[in-house]
Amino acid sequence: MSNKTGSYRIGVDIGGTFTDFTVAQENGDLLLWKQDSTPDDPGRAVVQGLSAVAEQMDTDVAGLLGETELFVHGTTVATNMLIQRNGPTIGLLCTEGFRDVLYFRDGYKPERFNMHLAHPQELVDRWLRIGVPGRFDPTGDEVTALGEDEVRAAAAQFREAGVKAVAIAFLWSMLYPEHEQRAAAILREELPGVDVICSADVLPEIREWERTSSTAMSAYVMPKIREYLTALTSQLEDGGLASPLLIMQINGGCARVPEILARPVNILASGPAAAPAAALHYAASVGDNLISVDMGGTSLDVCLIEDGRAAMSREIQVEGQPIGVPAVDCHSIGAGGGSIGWVDAGNALRVGPRSAGANPGPACYDIGGTEPTVTDANVTLGYLNPDAFLGGRRRLRDDLSRAAVDKFVGEPLGLSTVEAAAGIIRVVNANMVGAIRAVSVDRGVDPRRFTLVCAGGAGGLHAAELARELGIEKVFVPLEAGVFCAFGMTVTDVRHDHVAALHTVTDAIDLGTVNAAIGELEQRAKAELLEEGFSADEVTLERSVDARYPGQVHEITVAVPATPTLGQADIEELVAGFHEQHLAQFAYNRTEMPIECLHWRVAAIGKSEAIARPEAAAGAGEVAPMSTTQAYSTASGEVVETPIYDVATLGVGASVSGPAIVAAPTTTIVLHEGDLLERRDADGFLITVAPAAGAAGSARAAAVPA
Repeated sequence: MSNKTGSYRIGVDIGGTFTDFTVAQENGDLLLWKQDSTPDDPGRAVVQGLSAVAEQMDTDVAGLLGETELFVHGTTVATNMLIQRNGPTIGLLCTEGFRDVLYFRDGYKPERFNMHLAHPQELVDRWLRIGVPGRFDPTGDEVTALGEDEVRAAAAQFREAGVKAVAIAFLWSMLYPEHEQRAAAILREELPGVDVICSADVLPEIREWERTSSTAMSAYVMPKIREYLTALTSQLEDGGLASPLLIMQINGGCARVPEILARPVNILASGPAAAPAAALHYAASVGDNLISVDMGGTSLDVCLIEDGRAAMSREIQVEGQPIGVPAVDCHSIGAGGGSIGWVDAGNALRVGPRSAGANPGPACYDIGGTEPTVTDANVTLGYLNPDAFLGGRRRLRDDLSRAAVDKFVGEPLGLSTVEAAAGIIRVVNANMVGAIRAVSVDRGVDPRRFTLVCAGGAGGLHAAELARELGIEKVFVPLEAGVFCAFGMTVTDVRHDHVAALHTVTDAIDLGTVNAAIGELEQRAKAELLEEGFSADEVTLERSVDARYPGQVHEITVAVPATPTLGQADIEELVAGFHEQHLAQFAYNRTEMPIECLHWRVAAIGKSEAIARPEAAAGAGEVAPMSTTQAYSTASGEVVETPIYDVATLGVGASVSGPAIVAAPTTTIVLHEGDLLERRDADGFLITVAPAAGAAGSARAAAVPA
């Protein structure tokens, strides 16, 4: 951006256990910090962390924020609200006769043959889903006027119920939004102080369930998100921040607070969406085909990046509700350092999805947690140094870890404490391998072609074993692994997505109408970024379209040629790209058929400046360990003497052979027999993973089914 105000970039990512901070300085140096999250008031951890970071930099918060040119924030506030269902009472204004769109969904169950599957809970109580008259015909002529008296009556019912927000979702509003706009004006007049959100503004696309769901989600999270972001913005501005606060979006880019409040659904999963930007920062070192794995305190987030592009999806759901908007296809499971190990009624060992979180935390934190977590298992196995956690800021109680593992897992299963801890690690690793397969093998992608970028505070502890199980040969562990997504926020782009619903078939396409629609989207998108301070050469526009074969129910999104005015040759190129992508994704295509195009999209991207990292010091090929410890060996199944290396002593070119432990202030890397770690450059470490015993079988398991 051209309107710089200082020399720092700050990324802040609120997680379930820790709130992570990255401060990128003008000379390329990075300051990394982890602050305990405060679930009761997430903003408090942000303020506390900024004070701690400023102290580390020998300044105060005003001095830090006053020199900050970029402040990007990712938060789990909205996602947690949906999962925990602790949001406000909201209402839905819909077309008469269609109040049960949220209940009927798309007519299918997620598990169609599961007779006991519970119906997902709707965000709006049925008695607060109110239908009103008003319809347009296919040509846009009004056949039934909007029932304004009925809208006012609905407002009275909403007022009596004490709703804090209202979602408006009328049929065909993506083409004819006039009724929604008028109804919104009436509701704002009748219900001052109540948030009103229109589906035509949130998701102007076909399919009433997805559009209604996305709008209802936006209304559900809006009051708390508005309160939270308004308070945080005020705190940062009072603290001296002159640049605008940017919020990480689910599409992998960031946007200003007003844009987020216009479409609150975009703030869902905003933290994990920064992972691709972080992973792609290392592409020059490790290639463009990456699988990013971010293992934090509560969850594991996995994303596939092929040919330098993160996988995107419009099928992502939160608690059974579709979000509808384009999103980074990040697969998340409950497998983090705080995930709890437990024995079920069938005497089987399970890990997660329940997590100890930040409070009461793992047993070793000694702040109230008593159940064994993955962190406790790693402590018990000797992988985590109790005296060096968070750079020595917190002393871990290894005796409490062993007691918890023994009581809740070892004794019920008749295992020793070490065997029980090793079992917890094997189970959580199996869960994580399943998550990686879900974004690769299950979609016809062979993970062995990729480098595993393993991050998160707990990622390095499990990285080599995950890769070994999948037949992946290379693992990259960034120096910033412990604050991976916070780092990604300092290198992410600003992004705005725009869409126009325009149905056409490629064998009878009206190029004039299509070019006009795309031109309007591009003009609006570019103007937004220019207004935000980007110069014309910092703006990139990406086109795409949702397309399908005639008769299909769902679409795939394909690239649209970037020529200023689309011609017939461009349409033929688009069609060829669709056939090719359809074949790759579904193993067949119908090249003799035309394709239907439904939604034309433009993504406007304001490019972030690259961080110029300083040259790392060269190191010797062999480095002496700083100490040794007793740690579990997966090869022998015994506890053996294991060297510990300080990450600060590993210059470029230095190498470490397993078994070994590499310790850093915000993460730890565990190497097993045969693994080789090399310091590549200023960015991190490349691990060459030793093949597993019976590697051929593992490779067959990882490979794409024939």
